[in-house]
Amino acid sequence: MMRSSNAHRLTIAALLMVVLASVATPVSAATQYEFTDDAYEGEQGDVIEITLNASADANDTVDVHIGSEDAGFLVHATATDENDDGNVTLALNTSTAGQVEASSYLSAVGNDSVSNATQATDNITDLLDAGSYSLKVGSMNNSSDTSVLSVKSNESATDPVESTPSDDGDDESSELDFEKTVITADAASDGVAEIPVQFGSNDTATLLIAADETGYDTTLELTDADGDGDAVVSVDATSDADSPQEYITASDGDEFEVVSTNESMTALQKGIDYDLELMPVGAEDAATIGTLVVEENLNETPQTITTTEPTTEQTTSEQTDEQTDEQTATTESNESTTTGESTDTGIPGFGAALAVVALVAAAFVATRQ
Repeated sequence: MMRSSNAHRLTIAALLMVVLASVATPVSAATQYEFTDDAYEGEQGDVIEITLNASADANDTVDVHIGSEDAGFLVHATATDENDDGNVTLALNTSTAGQVEASSYLSAVGNDSVSNATQATDNITDLLDAGSYSLKVGSMNNSSDTSVLSVKSNESATDPVESTPSDDGDDESSELDFEKTVITADAASDGVAEIPVQFGSNDTATLLIAADETGYDTTLELTDADGDGDAVVSVDATSDADSPQEYITASDGDEFEVVSTNESMTALQKGIDYDLELMPVGAEDAATIGTLVVEENLNETPQTITTTEPTTEQTTSEQTDEQTDEQTATTESNESTTTGESTDTGIPGFGAALAVVALVAAAFVATRQ
């Protein structure tokens, strides 16, 4: 009885250990989103894109964490797959990362969105340091996937933000902002890029669109004519018009004027990234910057494959033709068989001659009798 009791106690102890181990061991989060690459690279001053892929059963939203407190730069955000295409691409503007509000330097590409962008570390007064920054999705402490953001040194890059905006709101330039820092013109948008501008307490603003690569340089003066505090500037990247006034428009109730442009290069080019700078009228330094990405596929249209089902008449006609062919083949075969039987009787007229000879022979025999 003593041995049985000890065995019983050992069994109970083992079960308790299993239960405690299962409670103590964290359950790993189901992988719903993962990074498309093991590392994302760019230089200081670049806009670096970070793409996430969703599993079939993934939610529309996912938490993303860039950097760490030890690295001196950490930002949290929630990305949303608005168009349900299974992926979300974030754009991190390293020119202003860490220096301004997180929503100004972290945005989504295309129709997706980023919300709750929050910088957990103190603002910096210089370009984001060159180095490696961790990327995590899901929980910060129990992420479902990780990757690395590699920022390379670029000595030619300059700080577009000279000082970190203060929180007292006295500086009007700090209130000017792009709602999204990366705007894309592609086939999905019919080649039209919509640049959302927030005026804050300003009534006017200067918008610069430029690219050193092509020489394009156009400056607009925007006016918040309807007083709602924002405007949307639409740029048709497919236009080859001679004047920006012909392919740039402002949202209803707002106004703009082309202050200057490079007349030798008036149209936007495919495959080029254009710098966007927003500043108070008369100011020399940009309050905030962004990027206008003109994709290569502006004029591509989805290919439609049309499958034509055979009509009832066509099907009946084809079946009739097949039946006719089969009947013809059968008739030819029967004719061939009949002709063969006639040929097997021998030489024509030979049977009648034998009958005559037989009659003559019978008459001769009768006479002799």
